[in-house]
Amino acid sequence: MSKSANPGELRTPVYFKLPSRSKDAEGYFTDTEANVFGQDKDGKDIPCMCKWVNAHGTEVFQGMQLQIREPATITTRYSPKLCDQRLLIYKGNDPRPYEAISYDDVEDRHKWLEIKVQRKSGAR
Repeated sequence: MSKSANPGELRTPVYFKLPSRSKDAEGYFTDTEANVFGQDKDGKDIPCMCKWVNAHGTEVFQGMQLQIREPATITTRYSPKLCDQRLLIYKGNDPRPYEAISYDDVEDRHKWLEIKVQRKSGAR
C-alpha cells in the first residue's frame, strides 16, 4: 500500500464526477454528471492524474469475503473536491464507474489522498 507517490507515478487519468438529478419543464428527471475539475476550452473533461494500483494477492481474497468488486487503490494529490462519497470515479476511457469505499488524507497533512475504490454495481 502506497502512502505517497513520485510525480512520475501519477500517470493514470482519472475523472471524478458528481452525479445530480434535475427536473425539466415537463416534469421528467434527467441524470447528469459534472466533472469536479471542470472542462477545458474544447469542452473535454479535465482529468486528475493518479497512481492506480489494482488489488492483488491476499487483498483479492479479502475483497471476495467482503463482496468488494474489482478493488483498487488510488493515490493522488489532495484536493477537498475529492472528499465526497457521492463521486463516481472513471479510470481513463472506461465507461463503467467505480465508487469510493474509503478516503485517507495521509497523516492529515493535506498533501496526498489515498482512496480505496470498487466497481459500482446496480442495486441488489
